Amino acid sequence: MNFEKYFMGKIRSVVDKYGVKGRIAVALSGGKDSMAAFHALTKFKFELIPFYIDLGIEEYSKVCMEYAKKICDILGYKLQIIKLKDYGIDFSKARKKCSVCGTAKRYLMNKFAFEYDCDYVATGHNLSDALTFAFNNLASVNILNFRGMKPVLPGNKDLRMAGRFKPLFYLKDDECMEYVKMNEIPYCKEKCPYARDAPTIELKEWIHEMERKRNGIMLNFAKSFEKIEEMMTRQQKIRQCSICGYPSYGNICKFCKLRRKYGKI
Repeated sequence: MNFEKYFMGKIRSVVDKYGVKGRIAVALSGGKDSMAAFHALTKFKFELIPFYIDLGIEEYSKVCMEYAKKICDILGYKLQIIKLKDYGIDFSKARKKCSVCGTAKRYLMNKFAFEYDCDYVATGHNLSDALTFAFNNLASVNILNFRGMKPVLPGNKDLRMAGRFKPLFYLKDDECMEYVKMNEIPYCKEKCPYARDAPTIELKEWIHEMERKRNGIMLNFAKSFEKIEEMMTRQQKIRQCSICGYPSYGNICKFCKLRRKYGKI
């Protein structure tokens, strides 16, 4: 089978199964996966709004932003840029940088999508990422974070929550790399200086080794995790943050707690 047809077919299966349509905010990190997702989505009848979150991570953020601008220029789109420092948060002073990064990106992606009246926010998370995330939560006894193990999650306008869309959910790391190479898509090859020794790197290598020994096991894991999510009976009520009004599991969302820590609210 033609590889590009296979690749687009995997994305089409997600779009058709979950009825994805409308206006989509596309989160660009500058890395291969988000660039591949954006390039592929331009072949569908979506209204796309690409954006980049500048966390202010030394030269790394600047380089990634330049690649995000480059793909937008090639495809004929204007890149919207969000700066974390505009919210009073200095990433260089954060002690738990990976935690701050995750909290900030989740919040700002949703906020951007909601304010631009988008039906979904699309990210470049692929099958390898999804399984690494799931196994890392298992290893950390963080079972509640199994929610989100589906390629599409619906939004809720009353809660100011945009839908989430992972077009590459059924595609592996090496397949995304092949798509980028065959379409000559520019991307940042540098790794985040704070994530080079992350435990998830070893987990991802283990998952890929399992796939090499038993082809198809990654997809089976993903399907199993989806079923586990569906079977979970414990539910956390999503409410609105008392400060910003965006979704939160508690009275105050993690992002506002972060801003409060920096004395900005």
